[in-house]
Amino acid sequence: MKVVRCRLFILILLLVCSAFLFSSCKGSSSAAGVTTPSNGGGSTAGVSGTVMGGLSPIKNANVQLFQAGNSSPISAAVTSNNGTFSVPANLSSGLYYLLVTNGNAGSGSNNQIQLMAIVGAGANLSSSNVTINELTTAAAGTVLFNFGLLSSTGTVTAPGNANGATNVVTQYNNFVSNGSLNTGNSNLTTTIQNGLNSLANALASCVETSGSCSGLYNAAVNGSSTAATSMMIAMYNALNTSSNATNVYNVAFPLSASTGYAMPSSTIPGGFAFNNGVIISSQTFAAGSGPQGIVIDTSGNAWVADAGSNTVTELSPSGTTLGTFTISIAAGTIPRHLGIDAGGNVWVAVRNTGTVVELSSSGTTLNTATVSGSVPGALAIDANGNIWIGSFTTPPFVAEISPSGSVEGTFNTPGPAPSGLAFDSSGNLWIGGLASTNNIYKLSPSGGVLGTFTAAAGASESVGIDPSGNIWIANATSATVTELNSAGAIMHSIPNGGSQGLTIDSSGNAWTASNTGSTSGKLLELSSSGTILQTLAPPATTTIGVAIDASGNVWVSNNNASTVTKFQGLAPGRAFFPYSGPVYPYDF
Repeated sequence: MKVVRCRLFILILLLVCSAFLFSSCKGSSSAAGVTTPSNGGGSTAGVSGTVMGGLSPIKNANVQLFQAGNSSPISAAVTSNNGTFSVPANLSSGLYYLLVTNGNAGSGSNNQIQLMAIVGAGANLSSSNVTINELTTAAAGTVLFNFGLLSSTGTVTAPGNANGATNVVTQYNNFVSNGSLNTGNSNLTTTIQNGLNSLANALASCVETSGSCSGLYNAAVNGSSTAATSMMIAMYNALNTSSNATNVYNVAFPLSASTGYAMPSSTIPGGFAFNNGVIISSQTFAAGSGPQGIVIDTSGNAWVADAGSNTVTELSPSGTTLGTFTISIAAGTIPRHLGIDAGGNVWVAVRNTGTVVELSSSGTTLNTATVSGSVPGALAIDANGNIWIGSFTTPPFVAEISPSGSVEGTFNTPGPAPSGLAFDSSGNLWIGGLASTNNIYKLSPSGGVLGTFTAAAGASESVGIDPSGNIWIANATSATVTELNSAGAIMHSIPNGGSQGLTIDSSGNAWTASNTGSTSGKLLELSSSGTILQTLAPPATTTIGVAIDASGNVWVSNNNASTVTKFQGLAPGRAFFPYSGPVYPYDF
């Protein structure tokens, strides 16, 4: 009897141990080097595809699926002799990409190979059948660099929000499709194609060898002229340092025939060295007639004041028209200036009626407030949600409107035609004047005049305040941007710096649209040290409004073309939401 009990006990013990061992092994599998996803939640799907080096498959390469910002892979596989692979994917939120390391592209084992492709955002894969090659790597690296997600050490950080992940995938898919250039995208200009092919061929000089990458690494140096030590670092350096363009192109060009990534025959593609090497992707969308003011809501949607059609247009982050809302006050209504409050409602200053209209996030009219005798030329929202407008009247004044739409008070301003309004962190209101004066005025939260300060010559169109408390003013008639410190002293005066809409990114750089002087029709980025960092050309000759979304996309309203252009991933995403947005000029 004791023997039977002992055997029964042993049997039970074996069953328990087997169950324990089985359950503890669910996190991984030793088959073919595949690791089962262990991040939990989300949707489960498979990602399969082929890894290529130019025109040849790469065998015995490691393929890992990563969530951006996480150094541990979700799953992994090894490519077959024909370069194929399949990995499981358990996705939840964030940005996902495939990273290929090592392998043999036909010239022998190469432990320097690093290739990548972006595969999805959130729980959704953008493709379950992926080609990974030098071109997808060039496209992925460029997009990640544009959004500030590719570091100088070659690692990938996570976007700050879901919109950022979605926009990364959108831009990547605008560049490439099935391992080739997405020539079906009308925004993929010849310049961008040449730049992507150049970078892809430069990467191929490393991939299609047995590890002889010194040409690429020595061509793509950092700011201190230190050679790269990996393909990812080389790609970052190539995109980050414009002086690398010639050397990288010279590495790339001899390989264009063997890899299939076509390039111009004898000249460096202009886009490759553009914006310190960043290959800009832009898209242009239809708006209403004569768009001026533009602001972005917390969902990344752009709201545009259509001054010529009595409407406000709402665009999704991808440019789809979500709604066109008529401002029904009186015949000839002209909406021009916008702000967004903490509840996501959009406030519209109507130029010719002395009226401010509040729209819900769905475009329904919630409030209509009329300021007697006013001609609204600017709009801003303070920290308490009160709406302030500047009135082009004699005498000029600013008016405060409560969130419920009641007029709380009016305050005379020292200078004429208050056009630019912005609040500092203390709640003081800084006011630019559109007439011949080049003065800037500072009002207390109660409307008292705290100071009058001199900016550059020319009417002051727009005012913005950076995270350090410095005040930026776009001066219309002189096409000059002035930067003041918080005490009102001039820090910098930037000639040809812009003249119209102005906004600040989270790093403290100013972005301004211009339709005056040599920069007319341009979008400019200005550093806090007073230099023009870059000049971009939207497809229009009159640019008015400018705004930045949380993903770092810069939006510009093209007044004479009735369109809006989005430059993807140019700026650090705005860290402060909601915000009243830039203010816009009076049209003479």
